[in-house]
Amino acid sequence: MIRRKSKSSDTNTRWLPTSRRGRLVTLVASAIAVSAGVATGTIAMGNEEDKRPLVVDAHMSEAYPTRTASDWVAHGHHAAVIEVVPGSEQREAIPDSEKDNGEGHISRTATMKVTQVLWSNPEAEPAPQSFEVELPGWWWDKNGEREFAWKGQPRYEEGHKYIALLVKEDGAWNTTLNAMPYDNDTVGTGELGGAIAKMSTSQGPLAEEAHGKNAAAVKELLSEADRAR
Repeated sequence: MIRRKSKSSDTNTRWLPTSRRGRLVTLVASAIAVSAGVATGTIAMGNEEDKRPLVVDAHMSEAYPTRTASDWVAHGHHAAVIEVVPGSEQREAIPDSEKDNGEGHISRTATMKVTQVLWSNPEAEPAPQSFEVELPGWWWDKNGEREFAWKGQPRYEEGHKYIALLVKEDGAWNTTLNAMPYDNDTVGTGELGGAIAKMSTSQGPLAEEAHGKNAAAVKELLSEADRAR
């Protein structure tokens, strides 16, 4: 078990539990616990007319790093180009417990399709053709609903591509933090935090090295890191 600490001005800062891998599903599950931070700066609300995604500014800790090519080959099972299968997105019901609170997170699930495998750990089982994930959905309260996203991380939306590190744990495939936008076959271009990033390098040194390049360049960076191990 690892834990994620939200950045907040409140002295009673909340600790949000996650699983050992820090997978997307655990990121979303912890969103439910963020409600106490809404009034203290954990969530940047904006004004009521602002329809941009509601972004959580939180420090997320993982059991292992995922920011460099060396990190990816040391801890991942596959690196791949992925996208949301059109029409697969499902909206979950609001739990009764959150209805009583008057605010909370509405979960979203979808199917991810693997379109290209860039690197594989030789000891891993073959990469899946597709896999189910739980994703950031919507935050709701008395003012209505807003799309929900983690700052600096993809929200994973239809019509966009991503280069992600895949891991399998407890029988299920998922992605780690720091997947890179990959629209127009260009690393750093695409959806990030529910908005369009033209050239993002916020995912770390690997994103910086691959900035503006294509999947072949990422494949070579990972192969070089693998050979150097």
